[in-house]
Parts: sequence; C-alpha cells; structure tokens
Amino acid sequence: MRSRAHHGSARFGFTLIELLVVIAIIAVLIALLLPAVQAAREAARRAQCVNNLKQLALGAMNYESANGTFPMGDSMGRNWQNLQLVRQDAGHFLRTTQYFEQTNIFNAWNSSVMPYEYPNSTVNGFGLSVLWCPSDGIIAGLRWPGSPGDGWDCSPIPMTYSSYAGNLGCLIYQWNDPQLNMSKGIFAHNGNGPAGGIANFTPVRIASITDGTSNTFIYGEHAHSEMASQNGDIYGYNWWTSGDYGDTTFCSIFPPNFFKNDRQSLNSGAATIVPRQSNFADTSTSMHPGGANFAFCDGSVKFIKNSINSWNPRAITAAWTSSPQGNMFVYNTNGQMQGVYQNLSTRNGGEVVSADAY
Repeated sequence: MRSRAHHGSARFGFTLIELLVVIAIIAVLIALLLPAVQAAREAARRAQCVNNLKQLALGAMNYESANGTFPMGDSMGRNWQNLQLVRQDAGHFLRTTQYFEQTNIFNAWNSSVMPYEYPNSTVNGFGLSVLWCPSDGIIAGLRWPGSPGDGWDCSPIPMTYSSYAGNLGCLIYQWNDPQLNMSKGIFAHNGNGPAGGIANFTPVRIASITDGTSNTFIYGEHAHSEMASQNGDIYGYNWWTSGDYGDTTFCSIFPPNFFKNDRQSLNSGAATIVPRQSNFADTSTSMHPGGANFAFCDGSVKFIKNSINSWNPRAITAAWTSSPQGNMFVYNTNGQMQGVYQNLSTRNGGEVVSADAY
C-alpha cells in the first residue's frame, strides 16, 4: 500500500508588512499623479476662461462695428418716478448682451430706466455663464434673491455676478470729476454730469486706440471669490449689470493680484488712492496661479503674470481737491513712470510696448 505524500497547508493572503508596502506604493503613486490631475483640470479651466474673454471681446468688437463706439461704461438717464437726471450705473456688459447671444436679456432691459429700479428688477437676476471663470469658485450660479430696500426706489433687486471687468486705465476719475476726460482706458462714465455738469468722457472708438489694439486691454479678470473672501460679503461686489468701479471695471494702478484682501490693501501705511470703492476692489484679480487672463482690443487673450513690469504703486498718493469746477481727485505719481502693465491699460498714451515685454 503506497503511502500518501504529506503536504503542508497552503498559505493565502498578504502579511501585514506586504500590505503596508502596497499601501505605501499606492500613496506614492497618488501623490505623484494628483498634481498632474490638478494641473490638467486648471489648464482646462483656464482655457474656458480664455474662451469667455474672447467671447466678451468679440461682443464688444461687434458692438463697436454696429454703433461706431465701444459700449458706454455708464451714463446719465431719467429717474422713472420724477424724470430727473440721475446716474444710471448701467455697465458695458448689459449693453453688449445682444452681441454675445443674450438678445433676450437686452430686449428685456428698459434702457430708459436705471437698472436698479423696479421696472428692470428681473434683468439683474439673469445668470450668464460667459461671465463666470470656472476657477472662480463660488460664482457659478450665485444669486442674490433680492430683498426690500435694494433698489434706488427700495424695490427688491436680484443679482448675479461677474468674474471679469473692463479696463478703466491706470489713473481713474469718478463719474462726476471734471478731469474724467483724462481717463485713458476703454470704459468710463459717458456724458455730462448731473444738471449739465462738466464731467465728460467721450465713448471710445477703434480709431481712438492709437497705442494699437494689440497693445491695449479691453477686459481682464476680477475674481469674485477674491472679492468675497475679504470680509465674507459674497453679494456686495461684481454686480454684472453695474458700471460702477470695483464691479465691472478695474484699473492698473496696482499690478494683478497685488493684494490678498482689502485689509492688506490698507496696511503698511497704504492710503486709498482710487476715487471709488477701494484699492483692492479696483485691482485685477484671478484664481489662476501666477497671474490673470486679459483680453485685448484686437480680440486676442493673453496671460499676464503677476510679476509684469509695473511702477511702484506704494509711492503714488492721491487726494480730493476743491476747485471752481468742482471736487477733483488729484494724483501725485511722485516721479513714478508707467510700467509695461500701466502702458497696456492706456489706449492713447503714446507708449511703445514690445510683444516680448509681457
């Protein structure tokens, strides 16, 4: 009778050491892959942001072609209750809606009435994805529902928001400042001040951009997430229908993303050197690492680094000064010469900017 061979019991599974080694390898692979995945996602978001700015720039180009000028950044109009002249605060995005496939919004807007009164209350609440940068966290779908007392006639005004803003130039002046015509950007308050005041800014034509359309900003990023982070107010900035400074317009006094928040913009002895809103609110900001996207007046979009050549904004001072013509906001550049960034924000400064300078 043959004896049966003795076999030891088979071993299945991993030892604890083997399991820990496998987990460690997986963790290393995830650590290596995660930055690449995040970079790919950010690249996709940035590409969508570029496309949004192209659409906005082309809309402004089509507006200029049809009307002979770029859209007004703001204007005077009648108060629907007593027909007195009041500042409308109707911005350039609202005026160009029909040129980026939002004709229904344009047709719903009663341009004889300022946006922040009852007859136009619903227009403000439309959400436009073309105005939302995918990297601008909270903005997609964000909507203030409106509450009594919002409007100039105390009516509820719903509101959505914009990640982008129009170029005011490097030195900006309030809508009723007698020096308003010294603004060298693309958008500002157009027309005379109240009761025939002397503040005036002529609507800009393509021919007015003597520095070259490829060397002049028309739109830039103005991240709502950055605006909201300063004090938790997610509803008070970047109103998409507004023509007000810090909502849909920016200036180049400070380079892109110069401040982390509004409080920082007032620290280290920095005074507010803009005539409306704050240093922070009037500065171009973005959620893209290293810089921000800007559309130019030729329809192109370029990424401008935070480190772009700029004057020293900390050396500039400004203050209100009384004059026979009215209160004026007077800047003192204290010898600061415009940098490349400031040159790109002026339409007729006479500067020569090389393409390799930015």
